[in-house]
Amino acid sequence: VGPAEASAGEADVIGRIAEFANRTLGPHANRIDRRGIGRAHLNELAGTGAFGLPFPAELGGLAAPPQVVREATELIAGACGTTWFCFAQHRSPTTAVMNSQNSTIRDQWLAQMVAGRAIAAIAFAHLRRPKQRFWIREDGDSFVLDGALDWVTTWPLASVVLIEGYAQGRDGEQRDEIISLLIEPPKVDLTKSNLTDREDIQAGPSLALAAMGGTQTWPVAFRGFRVNGNQLVSRKPASQWLRENAVVSADANPASFGIARAAINEMASVGAATGQPAVVDSARELAAELVALRERAYQAADAASADPELAVTSIEDRTILRAAALNLNLRATSALVAASGGAAMMLSSNAQRRAREALFLLVQGQTADLRTASIAHLTS
Repeated sequence: VGPAEASAGEADVIGRIAEFANRTLGPHANRIDRRGIGRAHLNELAGTGAFGLPFPAELGGLAAPPQVVREATELIAGACGTTWFCFAQHRSPTTAVMNSQNSTIRDQWLAQMVAGRAIAAIAFAHLRRPKQRFWIREDGDSFVLDGALDWVTTWPLASVVLIEGYAQGRDGEQRDEIISLLIEPPKVDLTKSNLTDREDIQAGPSLALAAMGGTQTWPVAFRGFRVNGNQLVSRKPASQWLRENAVVSADANPASFGIARAAINEMASVGAATGQPAVVDSARELAAELVALRERAYQAADAASADPELAVTSIEDRTILRAAALNLNLRATSALVAASGGAAMMLSSNAQRRAREALFLLVQGQTADLRTASIAHLTS
């Protein structure tokens, strides 16, 4: 399986990313999965131009078209899911700062974030939950953070973290407003410590995750953590934030296709190397299914991007396509495990890592509708 569009594979940046994926990402993916990713690794990825892919040239980005961004995502995810997830976390905060009305924070951070010199993380998954355990309170010319965040990916590696939370009034009641702040996390020397313990913030240790455990994902708790008002990125009605998030999260993630693509290609290689023609035939069938589904999913995403009204009315249809992509990813990675035999149980095996990454994508960015659609696929 190759690029969704041949022209995407011809872009210079794709050549650099593909070379990095073959030279560094793939060979070290299992080690990073077990031992954790380092900042130097992300800095090397930044050197390919990957972090600036979708951003305007005047900001130092590459202004790459969607098909090139998708191909880059597929290549990175297919080579190393841990690296992809850290890379993916960076894009949302960079976009938020780019769109912010706060010129101070744009001037301070945006160019560095687009170039990947400043790595960004984000904490927002908690906003989809019916009951909150984290709030942001305005106090004069500053904001006060209180409560717990279950996980923040790349927390100890990030230069900045976009923290989003429901506003809390002076009376302690939750308000129908979501505040976004860009903070600088306390510096941590990972060679000496795997936690931060201060009176106003406790973070770590790194969570023992079954998949993507190398992403340096930490739990973080705030107790009266004060943030200067000039670090405000945005404030929106909660209904607006949730609506915008629903529109974006409905699309099938190119990472699903990237991991499935890598699994199918590896499955074909295993079948050929071990004299299993039936395995090669099965890989061809999965490849044809991936190509057809990927084309439908990307066409739907492009149509929604071009038409704001369609973006809202097509949420259900696009969510179904996203669930289908997740299901295909599960089947492709499981087929690779079966083709690889007992060797797939070794932590040094690509097959078991890809299978765990496929499971992770089932819950990453999950909405209630996506959960329903995914379970329907798994039980049909």
